[in-house]
Amino acid sequence: MNDISAAVIAAEKRRCDAMLANDAAALDAVLDARLRFSHATGAIDDKLAYLAKMAAGRIDYLSIDWSEEQVIALGDAAALLGGRMLTRVRVDGTEKTLDNRVLSAWARDGAEWRTVAFQSTPLKT
Repeated sequence: MNDISAAVIAAEKRRCDAMLANDAAALDAVLDARLRFSHATGAIDDKLAYLAKMAAGRIDYLSIDWSEEQVIALGDAAALLGGRMLTRVRVDGTEKTLDNRVLSAWARDGAEWRTVAFQSTPLKT
């Protein structure tokens, strides 16, 4: 694993840990100001809307399990992270299990990697 792959996977782990802990400050630090978060339902949030949903308790992540992770470096300061994500989440009080293919875009700002875009697509099983 190269340095960019390791750094992006570590940043994604921080993002997932912050989501599971509903830690707004930690999540804010790993999300880019330009964030475009495309949910599996097709809904799209910017950073402020996504953080507001988390803060209001509308989204409560119970577990997040990654597999098939692959990082594609797009230079020294940009990368894509793709793979499969199995997530248990409570949305507006309803618990769901999501089995999705995901693709996220990451940008490095100084030493920090931040999520710029996230797209999830449900797998039909």
